[in-house]
Amino acid sequence: MGKRLEYLNITVNIHTEVGKTKLYEVVVVDSKSRVMIPSKIRDILGLSSGSILILIADTETREIRMLPLADAESRVYQLRVVMSDKPGALAKVAQVLANHGVDLLFTVSKTIRREEVAEWSIVADFSKSKVSEGEVVDALKKLDIVREVKIVSIKRK
Repeated sequence: MGKRLEYLNITVNIHTEVGKTKLYEVVVVDSKSRVMIPSKIRDILGLSSGSILILIADTETREIRMLPLADAESRVYQLRVVMSDKPGALAKVAQVLANHGVDLLFTVSKTIRREEVAEWSIVADFSKSKVSEGEVVDALKKLDIVREVKIVSIKRK
């Protein structure tokens, strides 16, 4: 006989300020390490199938935060730009992205070798761009400070 698991859903509403509420919901990680976001929370946050989220794990406090980045219809890509490590390089790349209507959702930049090579990892929404992703990449590659650009679509299942 199969094992039947029952869960007691507990939702706690805490009013933090006038008109602001935090919801706390107890969930269970399933056998495939998945967590189901309760429908009440999905509805309040406007999440639907294909919504793109970012998970932030704090190893010190052992906490996970989950933040909505984009809706299911967005054209979201992950970019990795390798460039010269010199003042203004990051600004030049950012200006090209801005000129093409690319919305930066999450970025991390780091120096690989001081005064030589830097890397910028970007999660970006191309939905408002009037040109293709390939054209944006080509424009980035034309910059004298850019050494390499890689782009990958963040696909929804």
